[in-house]
Amino acid sequence: MKNIFLFLTLALLVSCAKRDDADIDIRKTISNAYPDIAVDEIKKIDENFHEIIINNQIYYATNDGKYLIIGNVIDLSTKESITENTKMNQRLSIIDSIDMKNLMIFKPNKTNHILTIFTDTSCPYCQKLHNEVPSLLENNIEVRYVLFSRNGNEVDAYQQLVAAWCSDNKVEALEDLFTGDILEEGAKCENPISKNFEYAGSLSVEGTPTIFLEDGRIIPGYQNYKNIIAFINQK
Repeated sequence: MKNIFLFLTLALLVSCAKRDDADIDIRKTISNAYPDIAVDEIKKIDENFHEIIINNQIYYATNDGKYLIIGNVIDLSTKESITENTKMNQRLSIIDSIDMKNLMIFKPNKTNHILTIFTDTSCPYCQKLHNEVPSLLENNIEVRYVLFSRNGNEVDAYQQLVAAWCSDNKVEALEDLFTGDILEEGAKCENPISKNFEYAGSLSVEGTPTIFLEDGRIIPGYQNYKNIIAFINQK
């Protein structure tokens, strides 16, 4: 793991008097210091820290109520990133909320692993990754595409994805787009392309393709199928 154990103190929280940690109400302490901020979730990690979720961002508070901290917290005894584990759970929660009918799914004969891939057919590296799909399927890896336009919903790529989704044969239309063909923009239909852009934002997808593993880990950018398999097997 290349991350370093780093705490960046953001703010000193209010503490009127010295008290035992057990007496500290962390949520109330944060609310007193920042009344306009809503705490989404809070949990005690150990005798030293609470983990705080604010607007989907992860913070830590010392149990004495004095410090609010942002950074990557690593358990040195296990070498696991507590922060990354929380992020993985957050990602899975969002991915699990996506309706299966709004995905383009390529299933192998037997599924051992699942990849959820945010992809844009106008992206050259997405096109390159799509060429790896047959090899992924041969290795019992299911591919679930979340189609969206990385540059927003006011560009030609968005209209092309809508055209593919609304076509009589979605898979064939998608293949055409990945090979560089231009689809005729026909009748509109109910489609998930715009909503998928929102999901991408919630998952902090900054580029395409972005690959999510079934445990919440992330592979940013293009990788060939061999590298993807190696990443899956890496624990």
